[in-house]
Amino acid sequence: MSRRLLLLLDVLCLAGVLWCGALIAGLLGGRTLVATGVAVTVAAVLVLPGFTAGIVTNRRALRGRRPQSWFIRDVWAPPVDLPRWGLVTAGAALLAFWIAGMSAFTGIGENPRVGDRVALERQVRHEQRFALGVLGGVGVGGTAMAASTLVRERRTGTRRSLSARTA
Repeated sequence: MSRRLLLLLDVLCLAGVLWCGALIAGLLGGRTLVATGVAVTVAAVLVLPGFTAGIVTNRRALRGRRPQSWFIRDVWAPPVDLPRWGLVTAGAALLAFWIAGMSAFTGIGENPRVGDRVALERQVRHEQRFALGVLGGVGVGGTAMAASTLVRERRTGTRRSLSARTA
């Protein structure tokens, strides 16, 4: 995967994180800024390619003792190449999205009475907050992993192509 493509996917993933964060802030303020279908679809389109690229590019070759399984050649590695402040920021953002998503469960389980439009709208806001919390957390992980790969490649001056890893 080229460095420019990975950077583009990382920036899109970050845009998805900001999108989720802005919409969750609106939901916590009691306003639905965008319909749930649009909000979740846009978030998924922005976040999932960068997350996938982060997972794929953060694979490392095994060193030392060989695994017992013949098909395991690489392992996933956490984004340890980020500076400490980057890891702390990613961890705090991930925790914030996790709390926003999990706290939405309190309203999802309610059964609004027929005709109670206010309760129904509140439940829809809780459902949207849960979905955006999950996608925001996935986006934070994808952004951190892709950024870690970019930092590692810049520091070491090496670039491993995706085709070289799967061959």
